[in-house]
Amino acid sequence: MLIIDTHCHYNMEPLFSGQRFIFDLKDDDPLLQMSWQDHWQNAQAKGVVGAVVVGTMIETSDLAIKIAQSEPNLLATVGVHPIHAHETTLKQLDQAAIIWQQKEIHAIGETGLDFFRLDRSSEEFEEIIQQQKEVFRWQIKFAQQTKLPLIIHVRDKTERAYQETLAILKDELTDNQPFVLHCASGSKDYIKEAIELGAYLGFDANITYPKAQDIRDLIKGAPADRLLIETDAPFLPPQNHRGKVCEPWMIRQTAEFVEQQLNLDLDQIFQNTQKFFKHDFVK
Repeated sequence: MLIIDTHCHYNMEPLFSGQRFIFDLKDDDPLLQMSWQDHWQNAQAKGVVGAVVVGTMIETSDLAIKIAQSEPNLLATVGVHPIHAHETTLKQLDQAAIIWQQKEIHAIGETGLDFFRLDRSSEEFEEIIQQQKEVFRWQIKFAQQTKLPLIIHVRDKTERAYQETLAILKDELTDNQPFVLHCASGSKDYIKEAIELGAYLGFDANITYPKAQDIRDLIKGAPADRLLIETDAPFLPPQNHRGKVCEPWMIRQTAEFVEQQLNLDLDQIFQNTQKFFKHDFVK
């Protein structure tokens, strides 16, 4: 079983250097003594042959590049997550892009739209949405300029973010622009339309959650050649680790679940990943 984690955050705590970040870790938790190198070694021991270290801000993007420079099968992406879009100006992105284009990067993102936790009654609601859209459009154009795939994050309690994502993609995408819907969710009609635009679907350990039948149905109904597997570590641990930090090695459990419970072909998913990122993980 060869596994590639197509979306993880070795560049975020507590994976990077054992800092607590937003997690409630006890003083004797072994995670506080571990670095990203330790986590990568543990993942390799479980059959993980490669991973994509995803940027969420300018700073974490730069850190992803730094990590990837020391491991040939850890690939860096650069981008600004939608929840950080209001903190990032287009001028800052233009300046970062000058440096990023001189580095080895394999995708742009994660970018997209996320209205999930926004206060819809706030006077700033529409302004924040507009900022997310501007930063999203900038990253689509940057992906086209660099000829790299896009990693897209979409989340909302309603259909609005999903439909506005489709509208932006239809407006901005050029032919043959590959993109993946990270941690895929949304209605079947939305997913169908996204696939028609060329989308790949990234699925995470939340497909192991008892109440996630809708996500399992989306995955089972998708073309086999459009599926990727990911952790989103340190977030979204498998069901038997709920409430804990998701460690990169846990993708093994997700892989076994999709193979045994959903009858998905892991070799097909492995080939999808190499094609999407244009990288040979097994040389």
